Amino acid sequence: MVILPSNPRYAWLMSFWLAISVWCGLLFGVLLALLGSPRWFGLGGILVLLLAIPGLMRPQVVSLPYRAWNKLARAYARAARLLLMGICFYVLVVAVSRTGSSLRLARPTSAKSLWVPRGTLAPIAYAHQYSGTVKESPQQGWIRTYLSWAAQSGNLWAVCLLPFLFMLMILEPDHENSFYANIYTLF
Repeated sequence: MVILPSNPRYAWLMSFWLAISVWCGLLFGVLLALLGSPRWFGLGGILVLLLAIPGLMRPQVVSLPYRAWNKLARAYARAARLLLMGICFYVLVVAVSRTGSSLRLARPTSAKSLWVPRGTLAPIAYAHQYSGTVKESPQQGWIRTYLSWAAQSGNLWAVCLLPFLFMLMILEPDHENSFYANIYTLF
């Protein structure tokens, strides 16, 4: 997750500050070693100590950089999600539409629905999504089940969605709401 919890515990603040201190020290040491002499790399370790000690002594100091990180991370996640969804739509959906899938947008008659049955499962099989096509075992993870479904139903193009789904999952903001963000409801 890119976005950190909004109400951090003391240990999380300290972990955040130590990680930032170490990364700043390493970056400073590497820059000094590249620009000057390799012997100057040790100055990065001194910077780590100089940054870490005030944060460990006064945790209130750490809350400001922590909030700034979250603000920047939210802006980054918002932009990255928008870009990723654009890639998913304009690249993957367009590519799938070129393979022969079609989207029917004609207005239905009053008694006809726009819902087009896929035909991969019998209507009785929708009580359990994978019954009839994939034998699911408790040890088998959802990725293996998804891959089995894609292979058996002839939807191998759906495997290309996995990296995008993982990236969207990582960029999802963790709002502390009473409902889950990843529940899909069909009205």
